[in-house]
Amino acid sequence: MKSIVIFGGAGFVGKHILLKISKLGYKIIVPYQKQTNEAKLKLLGSTGQIIPYHFSSLDEKRLKSIIEKSEICINLKTAWDTKKHSYSKSIFDFNVKLISILNNCNTPKKLIFFSGLGVDQGTDSLRDRAILDVENHIKTNLRDSIIIRPSVILGGGDQFLRSLIPLFKLSYFIPLFGNGSKKFQPVHIEDICNFIYFAVKTSFKSNNTFELGGPNIFTYKEFYNLIAENIGKKKVFLPIPMRIAKILIGIAEKTPFSPINLEQLSLFENDNILQGTKMSFDYYEMKPQSVLSSIKKYI
Repeated sequence: MKSIVIFGGAGFVGKHILLKISKLGYKIIVPYQKQTNEAKLKLLGSTGQIIPYHFSSLDEKRLKSIIEKSEICINLKTAWDTKKHSYSKSIFDFNVKLISILNNCNTPKKLIFFSGLGVDQGTDSLRDRAILDVENHIKTNLRDSIIIRPSVILGGGDQFLRSLIPLFKLSYFIPLFGNGSKKFQPVHIEDICNFIYFAVKTSFKSNNTFELGGPNIFTYKEFYNLIAENIGKKKVFLPIPMRIAKILIGIAEKTPFSPINLEQLSLFENDNILQGTKMSFDYYEMKPQSVLSSIKKYI
């Protein structure tokens, strides 16, 4: 049986991808470091198909052997939380070592790396810089790869709506970082999974970058209004200038109660929409679905 290794497969996006690509019949190994529910991961495929594997370091001989025996490596592991390590260490250094392992395998391996929309737009985000450095390293040092740049992913219990909607239900006043004019193009989790399904199923050569966004473009204020309308309650939005928001979040993220950190706050500083310069869903003749039904369903 052919096998796939998925780093980050125990996360929100990873679990949905596991459920989808398990239908292709691959044995799927899910290396993980943080504690996870192995039993639930195994239920996303047929008996014995999904194998969680706890590892401490990429240097482990058994992990290298697992990668050697696989055909495809998918890496979703781009952490937002860097309490223990810098973004350069947790994202860039990790991927440099992973690519070195792939290159030292006896047979060529294909890498699917999850980046993010807008990482190349010159933001101040340390996380974006580390991810962009990984992209450049992949293009220089790996022969066959797919780089996925998704916009904000919604649907299926995503963290974005899970954080927002309880706030909308409980509070009359809703904080709006900046003036709410920045745009984003959310993409549905099912479309992301379908795209990866086709990417795994079909062969690909050289280095390819895809930017994935849905059909709807919102300003953050429009999106907040949409949530309020679906809840059926009037809300007052309180604009918070970014310089003040950075001070407040900088203080809050040092506590266990901060809803976001400074890196996540940076999403509200720039437009997060497709620029039309990269390949997208149409490569596989896909038409992404609207996220409006997901918002209504979740509420």
